[in-house]
Amino acid sequence: MRQKLMIPGPIEVEDEVLHWMGEPVRAHYGDEWVAVHNETVSLLQQVIGTRGKVFMLPGSGSLGVDAAVQSTFAPGSKVALGINGHFGRRLEEILKANGVKVVPVESSPSTPLDPQAFDRLLRDDPSIVGVAVVHLETSTAILNPVREIARAARAHNRLSLVDTVSSLAGADYRMDDWEIDVTVSASQKGLGGTPGIAIVAVGARGWDAIASQPDYPRSWYLDLRRWQWYVENWGDWHPFPVTMPTSVVLGLRAALQSIARDGMENRFRRYEALAARLRNGLREMGFTLTVDESLMSPVLTAVNSPEGIPSGDLVRYLAQEHNVKITSGFGASKERVFRIGHMGAVVNDADIDQLLSAIRQFLATRQPQVVERKP
Repeated sequence: MRQKLMIPGPIEVEDEVLHWMGEPVRAHYGDEWVAVHNETVSLLQQVIGTRGKVFMLPGSGSLGVDAAVQSTFAPGSKVALGINGHFGRRLEEILKANGVKVVPVESSPSTPLDPQAFDRLLRDDPSIVGVAVVHLETSTAILNPVREIARAARAHNRLSLVDTVSSLAGADYRMDDWEIDVTVSASQKGLGGTPGIAIVAVGARGWDAIASQPDYPRSWYLDLRRWQWYVENWGDWHPFPVTMPTSVVLGLRAALQSIARDGMENRFRRYEALAARLRNGLREMGFTLTVDESLMSPVLTAVNSPEGIPSGDLVRYLAQEHNVKITSGFGASKERVFRIGHMGAVVNDADIDQLLSAIRQFLATRQPQVVERKP
């Protein structure tokens, strides 16, 4: 039996996505492919909410973050970084690997980042050139207030870079309306595709910063100026510098077409309903959420494991006995927290109910055996 994915990504994909990925492999250049590429970029612009440049880079979301950082911030520059979980720390590693001086703006893993802390820091330190934040901190399921943080950055004339790898198409995000300069995402989560494509969107201010970087890039592959050169000079037949994973792009296009048919607002309402169904069912069993529900993304739920029961036991039980894959926490909370993803067009009410039933069965195996006494 096929395992059901209910993790924070990759996700279960629609049959139409699988259909297109199962088509014969296409050439990655020429009139036919340019039309596919341009349509996919246009659909991504709609989901991201931007009229800016959008690049699809073969690789993971972390590669997209690496490309965005390498292209936007020069070595030695100072960037204010929001950290309230594992992927904030990951972003810190990427910034430092690119020679950027990180000025941390930290919150506890149970609270969102504070926009006022960014505002104070940017006001007091004019040498900081930009801010970087993770929208959905996947380790805790917290949605950070990136709109307000970007507003603070714009008020002080600094750049903003937002990691939406886990949040895009799963929670409200409007790059241009929120005056965000650079957005990074990936194909395998809320967008509904399979792993393999990193996405970087760049607005006008962001591109001005990228275009003004020194003419000695530190990477051939990650330099977004090179990608733009191909758009401008080879756009009629090969608008990118590398071989594209055409089957993955075809699947992503199908997933984006599905989002366009459903409408983003309808998707959001559906995610909110699924989240409420799951979280209410968990509460009825006595579970508690790791953070207040109002802070959580509608596509991911983080739950405290019962006292004395390592979360890994539940994760293994569901995989082995019910073919459902959820996941544990990170770091110190690895065995104290479990996380359930409910993103994408495939997961439905029946999946939530089946998961809750399986968790009830797991709890029953951990209850003391009660022997009925005969009168």
